[in-house]
Amino acid sequence: MTFLGLPENPEKAKIVFLPAPYDATTSFLPGARFGPRRILEASPYLEFYDEETDCEVYQKAPFLTLPEEDLPLAPEQMLEELKRRLEPHLEKNLFPIVLGGEHTVSLAPIELLARKYPNLCVVQIDAHADLRDFYQGSRYSHACTMRRALELSVELFPVGIRAISREEMDFVREKGLEIFWAKEVVANPYSMVQKISHTIGLRPVYVTIDLDGFDPSEVPGVGTPEPGGLKWYDGLLILRELAKLNVVGFDVVELLPIDNRSAFFAAKLIYKFLSYLYSKA
Repeated sequence: MTFLGLPENPEKAKIVFLPAPYDATTSFLPGARFGPRRILEASPYLEFYDEETDCEVYQKAPFLTLPEEDLPLAPEQMLEELKRRLEPHLEKNLFPIVLGGEHTVSLAPIELLARKYPNLCVVQIDAHADLRDFYQGSRYSHACTMRRALELSVELFPVGIRAISREEMDFVREKGLEIFWAKEVVANPYSMVQKISHTIGLRPVYVTIDLDGFDPSEVPGVGTPEPGGLKWYDGLLILRELAKLNVVGFDVVELLPIDNRSAFFAAKLIYKFLSYLYSKA
């Protein structure tokens, strides 16, 4: 199964898709392990021509879709396996896109890219801060993902947050982190992303997109839906501006495929972001 359902030539690929079917630490609704497959299944039904950028991105930047394989249940072992699968393609300078799966899977590409780019920035589109140190007995719960990412010495820009614990809020204040709260983002997404872009400048940036960053009226199929999130055009505006930066990879995670609409949304979001990134290549 390939993204867009097209034949692929690994020798010509510029973009690599890594499915990560994992949701062992899910805390509310399980099933995100089926997300990668449903994104791939929905993708052939996209229009391959993007009218906004006037391009068919798969022709400019050919794809390589890696096979979906089972992952170990222990999160540390799962991350080691994902890194093992992804690293050879990063060494060939392919652009990585990880399909989740729960948010914990993002740590694999972030760690590899933080090694490759010591000044890596991470833009996190998400409803939840994911800054707990431990959750339900694990340091690698999906609720701890960004806390672990910060330990890799990345600079973090959380966007669309609207659910945070007292522990996380204390950590934010202690570390002086800036949260781009959902109510402020939806009021003026352009101003927010311009501020982030100015701060990041020329540094490499990884974008991690938890689909619950969007309002559940747009994407009902997520493990922990929170009201009050981004709408489709808010998200596109943000991604269009981020595409002007030095983006070195991204992921889309936490799809709970309870409906076809959410899977199609995820596939189209990926293709739109790629269109912004490669339309002028």
